[in-house]
Amino acid sequence: MGQRTLSGLAKAFKRDRATFQQAIDPQEAFRLGTSLGQQGDVEGARSAYQQAIDSGHAEHAPAAGFHLGLLLGQHDDIDGAREAYRQAANSAHPEYGPTAARNLGHLYKRQGRGRQAIAAYQVAIDSGHPDVAPWAMLYLGNLFRHLGNLADARASYQSAVDSGHQKAGPRAARHLADLP
Repeated sequence: MGQRTLSGLAKAFKRDRATFQQAIDPQEAFRLGTSLGQQGDVEGARSAYQQAIDSGHAEHAPAAGFHLGLLLGQHDDIDGAREAYRQAANSAHPEYGPTAARNLGHLYKRQGRGRQAIAAYQVAIDSGHPDVAPWAMLYLGNLFRHLGNLADARASYQSAVDSGHQKAGPRAARHLADLP
C-alpha cells in the first residue's frame, strides 16, 4: 500500500471513525495505526491498532499490540502500553510475543514491580527466541542484581553467556565478572 493511499485512509478515518472501523481488515487497521502514529495522531493510532488487536488475527493482532505498546510508552501512557504489550506477549507469535514480553518486563521494572518484571522476562526467556531470550537473561540478571539477589543474578548472567549470543553474552560476562 502506498503512502498516498495510507494518507487517504487516515483522512477518511478521521472523518468517520465508526463507519471506517467496520470496513477495515486487520492488516489495513495495523497499517493505518502505524500511519496515524507517525502523523502524531495517538488516539487515532490507538483506535486502529485496537481494531487489529480485537480481530485476533494471528499476525496482525500481536504486531498491533507490540506497536501500540511502543507508541503509548513513548507518550507516557504506561498503563496502556502495559496492556498492549501483555496482549502481544500472550500471543503465540514467534517474534512479537517474546519481544513484547521483554518490553513488558522493562515496564514492570521501571515501575518497581520486580515480581511481575521477573515473570515477563521469564516468558521471553522461555520462548527460546535466539535474540530476545539472551537479552532477557541479561536484563533478568540486572534486575536480580538490583534486588540484591546475587545468586540468581549470577545464574541469569551465566545463562546469557552460555547462550553464545554475540552481544548479550559478552555483556553478561562483564556483569558476571563484576559481581562480588
